[in-house]
Amino acid sequence: MNAWLTNTRLKWILSISLVINIFLIGAAVGAGFVFKHHLRDFQRPLAMQKAWREATEGTTREERHHIYLLTKAAALSGEADMAKARALRAQARVLVSQEPYDAAQIAMLSEQARNAENDARGKIENTLILNMRDLPVRERTFVLTTLLRASGRFDRFIAKDDKPPVKVDAPAPQ
Repeated sequence: MNAWLTNTRLKWILSISLVINIFLIGAAVGAGFVFKHHLRDFQRPLAMQKAWREATEGTTREERHHIYLLTKAAALSGEADMAKARALRAQARVLVSQEPYDAAQIAMLSEQARNAENDARGKIENTLILNMRDLPVRERTFVLTTLLRASGRFDRFIAKDDKPPVKVDAPAPQ
């Protein structure tokens, strides 16, 4: 064995290498969790971009910009209600972590938040519906099927025996 590489130095080199490797593995695992967390945020917009691209295929840049502005204006019309809903849910989160637990107050805040969200959705849908008359049928269909779809947020909880939830037909217009 080389005189420079004694048993003591070899142990130190192996120890330092082990520490560095553990640090690198931990950093890689942490980066993977962060990447996975942020990937969820990008999955929906990418799917939406694909649907948007397919729906607006063959339209001019001005038409696409008009649809974008229409959608943005609709989203902004409900922002005040969504801000109110976020504030109410934040209050409910604070109450949940306090003693004594006040279920009635938390339920009331949750219902008020849900009502504010529904008001926002109603404003957004109405803004879109009222302003879609200038759009070609293909773009109106896209807006209806993509942006005005029903919320399926809790469908996975009511699916039983691997069967989808029961579909309820909308009432016929009168």
